[in-house]
Amino acid sequence: MRAAALRHRVALQSVGTSYDDYGDLSDSWSTDASVWASIHPVSGQETDIAGELAGVVTHKIKIRYKAGITPQSRITFDSRTFQIESVRNWQERNIYLELLCKEVTT
Repeated sequence: MRAAALRHRVALQSVGTSYDDYGDLSDSWSTDASVWASIHPVSGQETDIAGELAGVVTHKIKIRYKAGITPQSRITFDSRTFQIESVRNWQERNIYLELLCKEVTT
C-alpha cells in the first residue's frame, strides 16, 4: 500500500469497564494507538458486495496491519466515530487491514 494513500490520522480505541462514583459499571474508551488510514464511503455497488452487512456498513477504512483489532474496537477521526463491523486481513499476509465500519453518533 502506498503511504500517500494513508492520509487520515485516526485513533484506534478499545472499550474497558470501570466503576463510577455510585458503584455502577460503565464503559470507557481508551486510545490504544494512532495510525495513518484511508477512509472511503461505501458506494451502493460495494454495499451489495458486502452481503449481510448491506444495511450496516457506511465506510471502508484501510490501515497497515496491526494485531488485536476486533469488531469490539472502534476508530475515531476528528469528531467522528466509526464502529468496526468486520476486519479483513488482506490476502492473510499481515500487510494491511480493511475495516468495514459503521459511522455512529456519540
